[in-house]
Amino acid sequence: MIITQRTELRICTACGEPIADKYLFDIDGCAWHGSCLRCSVCLTLLERQPSCYFRDRQVYCRTDYIK
Repeated sequence: MIITQRTELRICTACGEPIADKYLFDIDGCAWHGSCLRCSVCLTLLERQPSCYFRDRQVYCRTDYIK
């Protein structure tokens, strides 16, 4: 997971809305609002987690990724 300063308009992978925030989350080339970055299984908010996992265009917390 890379937190980058926004330099161009990007669209959030989760909600489809433009990201106007100063920072965005970039995971495998996909952009996310911090509030949209949630585990696709348990819906835990991942913006403050030390890591997240990505597989088949889905984001996971550590617990659900290793299941």
